[in-house]
Amino acid sequence: MTAQRWFTPTIVHGAALVLGFVAIMVIGRDQWFFGDDWAILAPRLDDDVMLPHVGHWNLVPALVFPLLRDWFGLGSYLPFLALAVIVHLVVVHLLWRVLLRVGVAPWLATVLGVLVMLFGGGAENILWAFQFGFMGAIAAGLGVALLFDRDRLTRFTIPAIVLLALVAPMFSGTAIPVLAAAAITGWVRHGFWRAAVLMVPTAVAYLSWYLLVARDYAVPSAGITDVTDLLTAVVYAGAMYGGGLGRALPFIGLGVLPALAVIVWFVRTVRAGIDGRRTLAYAMVLGSIVFVLLTTWSRLSFGISAAAAQRYAYVTVVLLLPALGLMLTGLLVRSRAWRVATLAVVGALALFNAGLLVVEAGLQSAREAGSRERVLDSLEHVLDAPDDATLLDSPADPTWAPDLLGSDLLELESRGDAPRR
Repeated sequence: MTAQRWFTPTIVHGAALVLGFVAIMVIGRDQWFFGDDWAILAPRLDDDVMLPHVGHWNLVPALVFPLLRDWFGLGSYLPFLALAVIVHLVVVHLLWRVLLRVGVAPWLATVLGVLVMLFGGGAENILWAFQFGFMGAIAAGLGVALLFDRDRLTRFTIPAIVLLALVAPMFSGTAIPVLAAAAITGWVRHGFWRAAVLMVPTAVAYLSWYLLVARDYAVPSAGITDVTDLLTAVVYAGAMYGGGLGRALPFIGLGVLPALAVIVWFVRTVRAGIDGRRTLAYAMVLGSIVFVLLTTWSRLSFGISAAAAQRYAYVTVVLLLPALGLMLTGLLVRSRAWRVATLAVVGALALFNAGLLVVEAGLQSAREAGSRERVLDSLEHVLDAPDDATLLDSPADPTWAPDLLGSDLLELESRGDAPRR
């Protein structure tokens, strides 16, 4: 086989996923258990799998993480990190398929896939094991969207859609905007009632969970109560778009430009007539609006600075990338010079994000190292005084491991699963 036949967008994409897994695992080798990791690893919480976590239904992570803990112990973070990296790469692959499906040029789709794979502006997701649920929800939602975006629904696609849509919100509430995009795609491609019927099991399951379990654990201070909140919400929503896209650029303020470009592109193309091949791209833009509205409603009280958080930037980029990819494809066809310049700029952004991912990994590991020492010190104190009620009931690290109590560390030690120096 000639080199030309080997060097194709599909083969390069596959090789990039394999090399990307190795690269991210090496970059993240110094990460450690942190923050919300302990909310599903503390042994006393093993039976609370149905309870919401900051408003999210984290059933799948709450079941999977204790299994990993019991199999591998907590001596190394790598098995837990690998889980997050794998699901991140699934998101990258499915997004690459979306880009091709809507008509983005194959080589451009492949380079954009590398950019998202090494998205340093979303390092919080990629290098934090707990975000397995956050990204798993997106992956399942993208799977539903791709299955809906077919000419026919078959005996295979129908149960696959129902199953993936049912499981998606059990990873995280991040599934909701992606499933909204999927449902819009199904509506356009197969009619309202057929799409609605296939989404009914998901709606019933999620609403049942909310009414029976989550309603009593509402996120504090969610909602908009006055005009001031409304004005702040508008700014917050704008910051999510501009800041989210800006996370992929050398200066975060530049994110306003692609955000405005997406708005102009969406309005102009829809007014000119909906192109059926681009249905997924339109639907994902609308899904981004759902994401921004839901996040603004539930997280406004966290402050404007949280609007461009890395975990939100990750979702914003994923949902808007098909539209951006189509705009960039329009530049590729202008001339050879435009083609070279566009691919060079996107490639440079991918390299920039790879470097940023390394920097962010260092910053995160430095923060986690302090928490690790406090947790291990707490373990030593509990082992020295296993009957001290104060130690047993105290958080191992009140700031970054508030869910991990001394009693949890004692239980982990008795199982042989406790973290080590």
